[in-house]
Amino acid sequence: MSMLSVSGVRAFIKRHYYAWTGVLMWLSFPTYDTVYLSAFPLFAWFAFTPLLVYVRSASPREVFRASLVTGIIGITLLYNWIGQFGNKVPGGYTVILVVLMPVLALIFTTRIWGAEMLARRFPALRWLILPALWVIVDGVHSVGYLAFPWTYWGYSQYPVTPLIQLSSVTGIFGITFLLLCSNALIADALVLLKESGWNARSILGSPEARRLAGLAIMVMACMAWGTWRINAVVPGKPEVIRVAMVQTCIDPWEEWHLNRFDFLRELKQQTLKALEENPDLLIWSESATLELISYDYANNRLNRFEQEVLALAKNSGKPLVTGEIGVLDDIVGRRFHYQNNAVLIDGKGEVANTYSKIHLVPFGEWFPYSGLFPWVQRISNDFGGSNFEPGSAPVLFKAPGKRFAPLICYEGIFFRLCRDYRRLGADFFVNIINLNWTDTYRGHMQGFASAKFRAVENGIWFLSAGNSGLTATVDPLGRVTASMPILTKGFLAADVDFSLNRETIYSLVGDLVLHFSLLFIGALIALVAVRRIRGENGA
Repeated sequence: MSMLSVSGVRAFIKRHYYAWTGVLMWLSFPTYDTVYLSAFPLFAWFAFTPLLVYVRSASPREVFRASLVTGIIGITLLYNWIGQFGNKVPGGYTVILVVLMPVLALIFTTRIWGAEMLARRFPALRWLILPALWVIVDGVHSVGYLAFPWTYWGYSQYPVTPLIQLSSVTGIFGITFLLLCSNALIADALVLLKESGWNARSILGSPEARRLAGLAIMVMACMAWGTWRINAVVPGKPEVIRVAMVQTCIDPWEEWHLNRFDFLRELKQQTLKALEENPDLLIWSESATLELISYDYANNRLNRFEQEVLALAKNSGKPLVTGEIGVLDDIVGRRFHYQNNAVLIDGKGEVANTYSKIHLVPFGEWFPYSGLFPWVQRISNDFGGSNFEPGSAPVLFKAPGKRFAPLICYEGIFFRLCRDYRRLGADFFVNIINLNWTDTYRGHMQGFASAKFRAVENGIWFLSAGNSGLTATVDPLGRVTASMPILTKGFLAADVDFSLNRETIYSLVGDLVLHFSLLFIGALIALVAVRRIRGENGA
C-alpha cells in the first residue's frame, strides 16, 4: 500500500510538473529576509519553463486549465499578503484571496494561452510572441480605474543595478521582454531535448541553441553597458540638499481620533531628533496626519492637531511634506468628497500646495462602479476601505529651491505618471507610503522594487518615505544610497545630490517596447485573419 502511495504521488507529480512554475514564480521575488532566498532575480529567467514545456503538446482546453492552476498557485504564493487588508474582519483575509487571486490568475492565463495559440501558427516566432503579448497585457493592466500594475515581471531584477540601466532606454518593459524571451527560449531548448530522448548533442547547432546563445550575449552586453554607465558618471558641481524622513510604524486606522495626539507626539519626537541633522526638507508618511489640514487652513478653522503640525514646520523653519485628507467641495450638491492628499507646509508654517492622489487603490480606496454594484462597496467598507475621489492631474511641489513630484502609496508603480512628472520638470520624486498593514517583508520589498526603475527611467532621485518602510533614497542610477530597516521606529537623514540627475531616452520617447509589441502582435493577428479569409475563399 505504501509502495502504491509513493508511486502514485510520483506519477501525479510527473503528470502535473507544470505546477512547479507556481513555486518558481514565488522564488522569483523577495519573499523572506533570509540569505537563502536572496538569489530570487535568477529564478525569473526560467520560472515559466515547466509550464511552457507542458502546454506545447496540450489541447487548447488543457493549456487554459494548466495555466489557470499554475497562476493560482504562483500568484497566491506571491501576493497572499494582500489579504491582510481584511484581517480586522472575521474571514476577511480569505475573502480577499478568494476574490483577487483568481482574477490575477486569469490575467496570467490570458498571457500563456494567447501566446501558445498564436505561436502554434508561427512556431519560428514563438520566442518573440510570448514576451510581446506579455508586455501588451502589462500595458493594458496599467490603464483604467482598476489598474494594478504591481505584478510586472521585470521588477524581479531590481537588485541587479547594472541590468536595470536598460530601463533608461526601454523602461520596465524592456527588462520584462528580456526575461520572457529567456523563458521561451529555454523552454524551446528543453522541448528539443525531450523530443530527442534527452540527447544533448541534438541541440548543438540548432536554431534554438543559436537564439539562446544570442540572448545570453545580449544580456551580457546589457550588463557590461550598465556597468559602464554607472562607472562613467562624473558628478558635476554638487547641488546637495539634505532630507529627513520619519518612520513611526503607527497604525493610523486604530481609533485615529482617540489616539491622534499620541501619534503626533511620536512624530514630533522623531522629527526633533531629525532636526539635529539640519535637513532642508522634512517628510512624513502617507497616513501620518489624517486631518483636513489644507481645507481647514483655507477656511481658517484649524483644530489643535493641525495647529501643532503647522507650528512644528514654522518653529523649525523647515518645509514639511505629509499626508492628509483632502476635501473636494460639491457646492451644488452640498456634499463633501474626500481625497487622499499630500500637502506641503512651508517653513513659515503655511500650506503651500496640495496634491490629490490620481491612482486610487481599487476596492481599498474607492470602487468606481459603486452605483452599479453597491453591495461591493458595502463589503469594501466593512473591510475598512475608503470612499475617496481621485485627483485629476499631477502637481509639482517646490522646496527647497527644487521641484519635486509627490506620489502617494503605490503610485510609484505607475510609470506614465512618473514620466509625466519628469516632463513637467520634476527634479526628484517623493513617494509617501503606508504599508504598515501588510506587516511583511514581502509587501514592503515588492512595493519598493519599482522605485529603482522609476529613478533610472527618468534619471532623477526617488525618495521613498514609508510609515513602516521601506524608507530609502535611490539615486538616478538606481542605487540605494541610504535606507533604514522596515517595521522600525526612527528617521533617515540623507543627502540628495542633483548633479547626478540626467536626461534619459525613456523620458523623451516613452514605451518603445510596448509600441513594438503592439505592432508585432497586431501584424501576426492580421496575417492570421488574411490566411483565414484566403482559405475560405479558396474553398
